Amino acid sequence: MLLLGSGGHTAEMLLLLASLSSSPSQHVRRTYIVTSGDTLSIQKAAAYENVLCTSRNCSIRIVPRARRVGQSWLSTPWDCLLCLAGCFRAFVDGGVPDVLVCNGPGSAVLMVLVALGGRFLGLAKTRTLYVESFARTRSLSLSGKLLYPLVDRFFVQWPKLKERYPRAEYRGILV
Repeated sequence: MLLLGSGGHTAEMLLLLASLSSSPSQHVRRTYIVTSGDTLSIQKAAAYENVLCTSRNCSIRIVPRARRVGQSWLSTPWDCLLCLAGCFRAFVDGGVPDVLVCNGPGSAVLMVLVALGGRFLGLAKTRTLYVESFARTRSLSLSGKLLYPLVDRFFVQWPKLKERYPRAEYRGILV
């Protein structure tokens, strides 16, 4: 399961997926999670799968956005609850994934909470991976700060971040 965020997050996630030593095979099922209103990420995921000729082995699920840019903090909790419900539905409807890969959008925090809740209840064995954005050279994003202690593996793309966050893994530039 891959969580795509708008703009650069989607581009980075697809570059990361394409750069894996073993490119996605036709036999590995992928579920893309996209927030509502992000038609560009839907188009990019579909185009990526068409290049692989594996569009039969993937699905795209849409969840409500956790928070819009510039949104009031007073209205954010309600949107987060809607997003959490959408993440839960996507997690179950898409088939419980073996791995959840996130890279930055706010909905990543909620999706990881759903995966961890499933593990806690014994309903899932989903491993969680977070890749901090290439743009984060000196400090973690808010999502990164929240997920750093929670995810199974946390990757950074700059050595300075590895120095500041010792639990993080640095493997060079991943995108």
